[in-house]
Amino acid sequence: MEKARVLLAAPHRLVREALGRAIDQEENITLVGSTDDSLEAYRLAREHRPDVILFDLDSSRMDWANFVRELSVSCRGVRFLALSPDGDIQRISSLCEAGIHGCVCFSSPFSELVRGLRKVLDGDLFFDQGVSDGLPEVLSRINEGALLLRGLTAREREVVYLVSQGFSNQQIAREMVLSEKTVKNHISHILRKLDLKDRTQVAILAWKTGLAVNGPA
Repeated sequence: MEKARVLLAAPHRLVREALGRAIDQEENITLVGSTDDSLEAYRLAREHRPDVILFDLDSSRMDWANFVRELSVSCRGVRFLALSPDGDIQRISSLCEAGIHGCVCFSSPFSELVRGLRKVLDGDLFFDQGVSDGLPEVLSRINEGALLLRGLTAREREVVYLVSQGFSNQQIAREMVLSEKTVKNHISHILRKLDLKDRTQVAILAWKTGLAVNGPA
């Protein structure tokens, strides 16, 4: 059975080495790289295509919200689990909007981190008790997004899925046996129904709500 790949980004070497060794000892999970540098994190993500990027919010050298948004599009399928030193709800909320799939506090036991990794790998959201109590509004917005997606037609959900996988209009047209004009019309309707500005936001919503993982059905 192929092991799930985890990339770790954290500013402190001791944290990286300790977590890396512990993660590598877990069944069916392997660490494919670790770094404290933002550019290196982008490079490693594109090189190794990890299933989950585990990152420490304590790093001041990183714009994590932008990191999540960019890699959600350029590394299709990657999921994000944050480590929070203080459970800062405002900061975690902004990352939820960007598209993270979970957060674990440093005050939690390692078993909780492993549980979070496995949940996120399975396509679920996971926020440990240290942060979940303060996030009902944010999590309800994610659930609202899932309801909005259910309001799309089957064709529109298929378009959303293909957009989330990085397909161009031309590729979507070929895949669905449609004209490019029809695809453009579908995307216009989708943006209007979801009240979104562009296809990048559509892709992010698809990954946040699970449609990009589970498929349009």
